Amino acid sequence: MPTAVAAPRAFSPGRALSALLGFSGVGLLIAVAHVFFDIGLPCPLLTWTGIQCPLCGATRAAGALLTADVRAAWGYNAMIVIAVPVLALAALAWTIELLGGPSLRPPGRFRPVTQNKVYVLVGFIAVVFMIVRNVMS
Repeated sequence: MPTAVAAPRAFSPGRALSALLGFSGVGLLIAVAHVFFDIGLPCPLLTWTGIQCPLCGATRAAGALLTADVRAAWGYNAMIVIAVPVLALAALAWTIELLGGPSLRPPGRFRPVTQNKVYVLVGFIAVVFMIVRNVMS
């Protein structure tokens, strides 16, 4: 008997906002630990292979952003510097929607937006970023 495949869940701004806030909270704690206590997280991929992963330098970049040093943050990890304002705008849009405002969605040809599509897009961007930063360094 074949197993049923669950249909993708519809986008929920509340679920997305709570996941983003949780993820951002952990990132903020790590950045604060780095800035105040000089604690960082070593990257196993960089340590073992010398290849920088998409998150290499993210702790230092977030710490630099906490001290408003955008130039240093860009040098540590440009993807984080771009992601912070994009995610802040997404959080603002989801908050407005939850408060009864209009919902902001991509144009019709990109619908329905599912978590899987977002994960694939973010993963693709991360892989391209990893390749470019390792080729150029």
